[in-house]
Amino acid sequence: MDCPQHSLPYEAGKTLTLRINQGLPQDVASITDLEIGVKIISLIEPSTLSCVMVVESLGGSAPAKYGELSILKLYDWRYATQLRQDHKIDPWTQSHEDAYREFVENGEAAKFIATLDDDTDETDDRLWDTAHDDAYLFAFSRDLHSCEVKAYAHLKDLQGKSVPQFFASVHVNAFSTNNSLFEVQGILVEFIGGYSLSKLAQEEPESTWQSICDEAIRTINLIGDHGVLNEDVKPHNIILRRQAMTVAPEVFVIDFAQCRFRGDYDTEAGWKHEKWVEDEEGAIGYVMAHRLKGAVEYKPSDCYRCECLKCTTVDGVE
Repeated sequence: MDCPQHSLPYEAGKTLTLRINQGLPQDVASITDLEIGVKIISLIEPSTLSCVMVVESLGGSAPAKYGELSILKLYDWRYATQLRQDHKIDPWTQSHEDAYREFVENGEAAKFIATLDDDTDETDDRLWDTAHDDAYLFAFSRDLHSCEVKAYAHLKDLQGKSVPQFFASVHVNAFSTNNSLFEVQGILVEFIGGYSLSKLAQEEPESTWQSICDEAIRTINLIGDHGVLNEDVKPHNIILRRQAMTVAPEVFVIDFAQCRFRGDYDTEAGWKHEKWVEDEEGAIGYVMAHRLKGAVEYKPSDCYRCECLKCTTVDGVE
């Protein structure tokens, strides 16, 4: 008989103790021994590749730079619904937990993950059991977290202006043990109150749509200028925040767990090719022009135009 699926451990009203990996000044009253307590205010659902929630800082007055509310994004492979579905892995149950715990405690999980990290090794996933599946998701989630932390470092001078302010890389202990393979990694970032670009037609007058979409595209390209290639650009990940009814909304880009970086490429030509193929600005421009039924026009900026033979050839004709 199959074990029942575990219920999501993150609920409004619950408190969490976050262990700080990096970030946050150490003289803040709310931090003790590299830990900070938070209360969950609400969950942002559905969960995709991570579990995201609005949290309130506990245990002292928070620094003005991150205020009372923050976004806590936990890369919890156990409860990230889309992550498990994408990899065709069943929902987390007690049997998954038991198998994974044994795999970690007997030392085999560490060996398996080291094998995954070896790019020259080809692991046959047809031979994996439940424990291997969850160890794989653990490693995958760890890499998503590392990528997002790296992206925020690249975007340091844009934080609080075009992307949320990054406060800390954190982790929570999921299994009451100090083994790092039981840790759920996460980030604590600025809460941007607003709505997504997907809801532009419902939130703003048509006369503003063009300028707002143009600003969103400008922001996407500004992020690219900082050596970041974002593979998850979409209107849902553009947040508009209006500080006053008399001014245009501020544009923020969120979600950087699926990025590549300029340093990953040997040449500028190679970098431009990947940027051109990914077409981040088109993921906003073309999509919004279609959704708004021609009320917004999009003309590619070509700021990352690639002139290689592959990109300048259409259907085999130059």
